[in-house]
Amino acid sequence: MLLFNICDSLSFFSQTKTCPQCHNDDYQLQNHSRFLRFSIIPMLPLAWRYQYQCNHCQHSVQLSVMQLPWLEKLSLIKYFIGSILVIWLSIYLYTHHLDQLKTKQAILSQPQAFDTYLVHADKFSNQPLRPENLKVAQVLEFDDKNITFQISNYRYKHDRAITTAMRTSLLVQKDYFSSKTLTLTRKEVQHLYDEGAIYDVLRPYAYSLYGGFVMFPPQPKPLYEGVKLNKNNQQGIIYYKDGLFKDAFESFLLASKEGSQWGQLNAAQMYRDGEGVEKDLSQAIYWYQQAALQNNHKAKVQLKELCLEHAC
Repeated sequence: MLLFNICDSLSFFSQTKTCPQCHNDDYQLQNHSRFLRFSIIPMLPLAWRYQYQCNHCQHSVQLSVMQLPWLEKLSLIKYFIGSILVIWLSIYLYTHHLDQLKTKQAILSQPQAFDTYLVHADKFSNQPLRPENLKVAQVLEFDDKNITFQISNYRYKHDRAITTAMRTSLLVQKDYFSSKTLTLTRKEVQHLYDEGAIYDVLRPYAYSLYGGFVMFPPQPKPLYEGVKLNKNNQQGIIYYKDGLFKDAFESFLLASKEGSQWGQLNAAQMYRDGEGVEKDLSQAIYWYQQAALQNNHKAKVQLKELCLEHAC
């Protein structure tokens, strides 16, 4: 609330003099200036009113600002405290606004996966205009020319509803975004931002916005991944069990060439026994050796047995 107020000068700024009329020593500087204030904070002076007044005979003399003692002149700044604060706050907010615009423009210029755009659905994705017209779009992929978005299945009337969705991690629920994607050129995205169809641009920090997850955190790498099974080797085992030795050998040989130690062991055994392929001990020894180099214990044992009968 803006109020008019009358303020008396602080006592230590007053100068006590002898009254020229009654010669009493109670002749003091007094301040009855009027100023505009907000609550208790002075905003602007409305009228200067200084005078020397005798508290004994009530004799008074008006003073101009230039006639005031220098300490009182310095104190005049107190009438502008509110205005100074308003100007400082305005400059701060304007500078902060410019910084935000620069940040948003930087995000648009250098997109990252899961950048989150708040959009007007009718203009951004050509959807019918409804009272609930606000949606969330997230960057999925991008290249030098295009940006691909996933669009939320949910519409909102107010920004606070979107903020609530982010705070409660609704954006990471599987049905939140549509399976359909929207691909726009970078020029189209910039144009939509300039015309207000994209009215806010946010970049997740630590996978979250407003304290809630808006993207799935990466899964930690397991401490033990177990044995990596080679598909060709597994298929060869199936063929071998079904008695399809030729197909089994071809699958084992493919697995061997892919570096599978178990594929190399199985191929070596089929070369040794002549199953699915013509018997070839030199090839058997070769694949045993390849498996043994990968510390396959079974290959080492069978290679040693084979070398007792044939020169390796």
